[in-house]
Amino acid sequence: MTNREIYDVIDTVFATVDREDKNDVLAWVEKQRVALDRKNEKAKERAANKRTEGDALRGRIEGLLTETPMTINEILMSLDEDDLTPAKISSRMTQLIKAGKASKEKVKVDGRTLMGYTIASYVEAEAE
Repeated sequence: MTNREIYDVIDTVFATVDREDKNDVLAWVEKQRVALDRKNEKAKERAANKRTEGDALRGRIEGLLTETPMTINEILMSLDEDDLTPAKISSRMTQLIKAGKASKEKVKVDGRTLMGYTIASYVEAEAE
């Protein structure tokens, strides 16, 4: 049950009873609904801002990609920003791959097999 549903139940119950504090309770419920609406609106704004930031980061990552495979750590070092993490880079790479703008392939780095990412036009040209 959500908070809004709980407020609706309180509102319904108190609307049918005859108590001295009925108006105080109904006013409190309305205040809580307004606060909930304000909180939801702020959450939508933050989500929109994060999407915009993510789109900008995805664009910068796409600009780095070439026909030479780059690992997540190489992309991270190329961007050289303190607030970036491998998980953020990996997430954007998955988005680019799903959009058909990038491709991944296995590469050997220091004896380890890692995923390397290239620009999609390179992969398409190689397939032809």
